[in-house]
Amino acid sequence: MNARRRIAAVLAAATVLTGTACAGGSAGHSGPASPAPAQPFPTENVTLTMWWWGEQEAPGAEKWLADTVAAYQAKHPNITIKTVLQTTDGLIPSFEAASAAKQGPDIQYFWGGIYSQQPYWAGATVPVSAYIPAEELAHYTNAAVEDSYGGQTITAPWYVNPQFPVLVRNDVLDKHGVKVPHSWSELMNVCDTLSAQGVTTLAGGVKDGWFGAWLYSMLGVQSVDSKDDVIAAVRGQQSFTDPMHAQWWDRLQESVDHKCWNNDINSLELYQAQQRWVSGDAAMTVTAGTDASNFVDKVGADKVTVMPMPAWGDGPYAGKMATTSQTVGITSWSKYPQVAADFIMFMHTPDRLQAWYDDTGSMPADDRFDVSKVEDPVRRQLFEFVADGAPYLENFIPSSLDSRAVFSGVQLVMQNYMSGTEAAQAMQDEAERLRATDRALAGDFAGWAES
Repeated sequence: MNARRRIAAVLAAATVLTGTACAGGSAGHSGPASPAPAQPFPTENVTLTMWWWGEQEAPGAEKWLADTVAAYQAKHPNITIKTVLQTTDGLIPSFEAASAAKQGPDIQYFWGGIYSQQPYWAGATVPVSAYIPAEELAHYTNAAVEDSYGGQTITAPWYVNPQFPVLVRNDVLDKHGVKVPHSWSELMNVCDTLSAQGVTTLAGGVKDGWFGAWLYSMLGVQSVDSKDDVIAAVRGQQSFTDPMHAQWWDRLQESVDHKCWNNDINSLELYQAQQRWVSGDAAMTVTAGTDASNFVDKVGADKVTVMPMPAWGDGPYAGKMATTSQTVGITSWSKYPQVAADFIMFMHTPDRLQAWYDDTGSMPADDRFDVSKVEDPVRRQLFEFVADGAPYLENFIPSSLDSRAVFSGVQLVMQNYMSGTEAAQAMQDEAERLRATDRALAGDFAGWAES
């Protein structure tokens, strides 16, 4: 499955991103970008190269992109767009190499949040808002939340990834005399009842670390007021031991105390554990939004409830599902950034938005897409969750803080080797270490906060 491959890539690239992508510091990104001077559309022959990823995550994307390029080239016969599908393991390292050489793609695929911000901080991209009108960018889902910096929009959202639905086996719950839980206390009661009968409530695997980050986003978002709180904690203006940031660790520990998880959660990778749900050996699991329908199809929609993580907090995002958008950006060395921007806008024309859904079943990152026409009940429900979603917290912390504090902390709490309070302190300690050892990163996060 696509996200499994993504996990391997990001883990391999985390050190690269943290160590090199901040080299530009914050000094060069302090003011809003002025729109680039209007340039006539070139009449000479132009060739652009686009490096992209996403077929792994959204099967059908390759067909859609080929059709989109063909339609654009028919409209502009002097333009040739070459597309190069990147492997997941190679996506970030290949772009790091291109950035160092200042050559390669004109248009580059990025994940949202920190993964689109850091290449810009390094000087590898130019803001798309210098070439795409503000009234157009206003339609792009999550652009203002994840991809803005200093009054600029850095990359252009392409499609939406709901993060992360909880899948519930109604038939398993019915068999053991319990109902679908819609609050945290109800979930803990379900865990007590099922564990007493030897049944796993929530199937998960944290051996590879990334399910811990999912849990941070799903639980931690319930007590913050905005993503700015997370950025403030990274900067040291708030603390990861403050209740707003720390209470989710206590809820995680509570779920362990109530035996909500499979006993071998630390021995399994995420997608190994999800199969327990498919086989009926667990009542619930968590998936990436782009893959939820595939899991539901294996069991039968009539047996499944799709929902956000039950609410424990009272913040504005409690009971909501997080959302992120995958993006494309324009490289700083492209000779034709205005053409690259024009193609990106073409990707958002009504025909292409509908074709994206038809080809992939995923949601285009544009509020002009008519969700009411989506007939598949699971996808429609996910898209409705996205319309009123929460920020995806993992996209707003440094990758090294994620791996060294969140990944490891969740693993240790799951093993009862660390309490929730201790895990929150460990996260704060790592944030303080990062601020002391990587001043450029701290400066760039300050600029992000000021956006």
